[in-house]
Amino acid sequence: MHSIEKPTAEVRDVSMTSAGFGGVSGQLALDVMNPNGFGVPLSGIDWQLSIGNTRAVTGTVQLSQEIPAKGVAPVTTSLSIGTMDALSVARVMASGARDYRIDVHLHFATRVGQVDVDVTHAGQLGDGRIGLR
Repeated sequence: MHSIEKPTAEVRDVSMTSAGFGGVSGQLALDVMNPNGFGVPLSGIDWQLSIGNTRAVTGTVQLSQEIPAKGVAPVTTSLSIGTMDALSVARVMASGARDYRIDVHLHFATRVGQVDVDVTHAGQLGDGRIGLR
């Protein structure tokens, strides 16, 4: 039985790319680092985006992406905020809130069982885009 070092991840970018009557959509970009001498399969991501301490949206993405041994892999997933959640966020933003926080839970299906990694990132909204500011 092999021991496993916990992978790590950094949020590279969070962006909102379009808005319309159906809601708001965007992307979450991560850099996932694997310190192990063998590849580790990333099987899923759970995430929650909050703006001004108000939960905007949560989501789950099922993946099948191998993070290479002793390597870094970019992982990108889409974010989608439904109309009702977008309206709640718009009200919070109208009151002046510009802070956001994204909580990400990565799930790895390893040879020794599931390993979860939590990542939190905070930033400021600006120019219709959530970014690293």
